[in-house]
Amino acid sequence: MRGFKIYKGFRTSLTLRVLSTTLVLTTIVIWVVGSALLNRISTGVVNEKIKSALSESTLAVYSAQFRFTSGGVTDAALKKIAQEVVNAKKAIRATESGREVILIRSAKNLDPEVAIDTVSNRVSYESIPSELRDRLLNSGDPVWARSIIEYADGHKVPGIVVGDKLSIPRVGPYDIYFLFSFESQVNTLNLVKNYLFLAGFILLLLIVGITYLVIRQVIEPVRDAAKIAEEFTAGKLEKRISVVGSDEISRLGISFNAMATAIEQQIKRLENLSKVQQRFVSDVSHELRTPLTTIRMASDLIYAYRDKFEPNISRSAELLQSQIDRFELLLADLLEVSRFDATEAAMEISEIDLNEMVARCITDLSLISAEKNVVVNLEKDLVNPIVSVDARRIERILRNLLTNAIDHANEKPVDVTIKSNSSALSVSIRDYGIGIDPAQVPRVFDRFWRADPARARSRGGTGLGLSIAQEDAHLHNGTLKAWGKLNEGAQFILTLPRKIGWKIEAEPIELLTTK
Repeated sequence: MRGFKIYKGFRTSLTLRVLSTTLVLTTIVIWVVGSALLNRISTGVVNEKIKSALSESTLAVYSAQFRFTSGGVTDAALKKIAQEVVNAKKAIRATESGREVILIRSAKNLDPEVAIDTVSNRVSYESIPSELRDRLLNSGDPVWARSIIEYADGHKVPGIVVGDKLSIPRVGPYDIYFLFSFESQVNTLNLVKNYLFLAGFILLLLIVGITYLVIRQVIEPVRDAAKIAEEFTAGKLEKRISVVGSDEISRLGISFNAMATAIEQQIKRLENLSKVQQRFVSDVSHELRTPLTTIRMASDLIYAYRDKFEPNISRSAELLQSQIDRFELLLADLLEVSRFDATEAAMEISEIDLNEMVARCITDLSLISAEKNVVVNLEKDLVNPIVSVDARRIERILRNLLTNAIDHANEKPVDVTIKSNSSALSVSIRDYGIGIDPAQVPRVFDRFWRADPARARSRGGTGLGLSIAQEDAHLHNGTLKAWGKLNEGAQFILTLPRKIGWKIEAEPIELLTTK
């Protein structure tokens, strides 16, 4: 859960992403540069130490050879000279002298008259690599190798061993090894590494701090603009961005404010037009009711005595009666639409059995289905068909969908299916008649839209039924979806949450797809 919060914060925060990226990239760059710099310094220090060691050992070999050649040849004289050569720079520890000497009989010197092997400062003979001794045996020049200098007390330091040959009178060939400690260089490099680390850390903090300051200067105005934009989108049209200065961000704020003002003016203009339209529809619908009532009374009277009239006048009376019925239905639908537009549609919520309501609607429309020679098949939900809805509006939706399906079934059956889950119930009404062009399906809920304008309405519909049905479904936080294909029929699915305010987690019935 904590990892998810970090990931969410990383995705939603530009500041965090920029700082994290800067931190990672700066760390990598500092690490690479510091490592390369330390490597160059280390290589330079080591190479300088090796160069100095080779030069010093060469001079020391010349000096030792001169002393052995010009000195006495007695046993005592040779041992004294050997001791002086070995201890020319004697010190207590290698860290103080930086050089140790080992004088040892050559492997070619099998039977010396005098043994003068000696070592300075209690250095272990194990400090000399065996590979170096072999190289010196077969070489006429000085040889060297990096090694670990070991002392009798167990102390070990990294260093370099330089080997050369001596020719001692009466004694024969001897090998002399100079051991130069790297401990001082190591300490220096450690100090340099620590300073580089500290400098890199301080540089990293400075870069991150500078980046944060720059981000604040850029992000804060953008964040404020985003907040204002969200509030503007939520309907607070008076919100504007505070503009300070004349930089790019300020110009963005000025442009946004100008756009917001234009949008606000346009929205208000459209709202005024919508209110005028709604008022007009409502006023017209109400005003037409009084003369329509009078016309209805006269029409009813004429319709009651139609049998006493001539056939053509009698037919006119019947036509007048049917058109007045349609007119009344149109006025009722227009009033309902005006309520939707004005968001004044009220609901009376009650618990109903959706199985019973659908079955009742099918029964009430049985005469129409028999007239159309259409069989309506019902598959009920047997688990939990109870739902909290406005019964009048849901029944209006069902009657409208069933009527349309029967009218367009083309004497083929109509399948009605009711299914449910834990959060919702769905009613599917499927016919196999003339169908709908898939390209026109998105328009079936438009007001006054007809799939075929040339086709007359068999039952005198108003063209508002499906539009009102969809609005009724939306009032319940439900959905009304349509599918159609020419000559294969159509499907309408009404999905309702079990209770008002509930969220539909999954639709019990899936809409067909056009392949």
